[in-house]
Amino acid sequence: QQQQQQPKKLHVSAIAAAQSQPTQKQQQYKYQQQQQTRQQRVDAVKPVAVPSSKLNPIRNWFGIFNRNNAQATAAAATATAHDTTTTTCNCRCGERNDESRIVGGQTAGVSEYPWMARLSYFNRFYCGGTLINDRYVLTAAHCVKGFMWFMIKVTFGEHDRCNDKERPETRFVLRAFSQKFSFSNFDNDIALLRLNDRVPITSFIRPICLPRAFERNDLFIGTKGIATGWGTLKEDGKPSCLLQEVEVPVLDNEHCVAQTNYTQKMITKNMMCAGYPGVGERDSCQGDSGGPLVRMRPDDKRFEQIGIVSWGNGCARPNYPGVYTRVTKYLDWIMENSRDGCFCDEDD
Repeated sequence: QQQQQQPKKLHVSAIAAAQSQPTQKQQQYKYQQQQQTRQQRVDAVKPVAVPSSKLNPIRNWFGIFNRNNAQATAAAATATAHDTTTTTCNCRCGERNDESRIVGGQTAGVSEYPWMARLSYFNRFYCGGTLINDRYVLTAAHCVKGFMWFMIKVTFGEHDRCNDKERPETRFVLRAFSQKFSFSNFDNDIALLRLNDRVPITSFIRPICLPRAFERNDLFIGTKGIATGWGTLKEDGKPSCLLQEVEVPVLDNEHCVAQTNYTQKMITKNMMCAGYPGVGERDSCQGDSGGPLVRMRPDDKRFEQIGIVSWGNGCARPNYPGVYTRVTKYLDWIMENSRDGCFCDEDD
């Protein structure tokens, strides 16, 4: 059973690349800590939205400093980081740029999923993530634990990750927050990444909606979820250059245990299964870890994130559906640890 419960959806080449780096990274770590101390002066004040035209594209290697930090701090409210309120921005979350497509396991449209984020470690792609506000990315804990978080680069507004001519928005990670995650059972496989600078909200970069308060007890059984990522197109294959999408139905946890090769101890209440257990067919795969499982709300047609790609036994194997972190179990934790970001107004 332990052999089955592995981070099969983590693109592990990034780990090998990191292990081959010289000891100079230790010096970089010390330098990063010095710069982070300076950044904490800004962290004490709740940030305000800065127009994308004023964002300074020139940064140091870690991407920490911005000439507009002082300007943003002066204009910010005097509320401290202990304030439990959240800031809302004039934007709409969860709007897909092409709503006419039927998702089946194919290449996504350009900018179709504007909340999608790509994570790179030492400049090598290894995981996905989701933009939830202008400062935070939601991903899997196993994409963070054991990694030097300040070496994680996050890219937004990207479709073809192999196209050097694309100029997507890029940020670095200042801090990483996670729950009580363990590689032994993959429970609580969720993490928040605080970015070094706010991300401009445009038609090509837009946060995903989170489940609403009245949906926190919804199990979404039978819901058609959409998983996206640059993972491999087949088990043990190479990561895709183009963003991929696949539609998978959410399963009842009891049904997932009773009719698959997973045991009750492996599927906790903080997880959800999604896929086609009897035949396999479609699934997320290696490199998709940390990416979102979203669904379209029936009332307002916006998309909200209900899961995070977590683990599985291989890709699209019969009787081994994909396993995802259940986002509704962590709504309070997400809001508590990302409140200094600016959320899109749900009523807009």
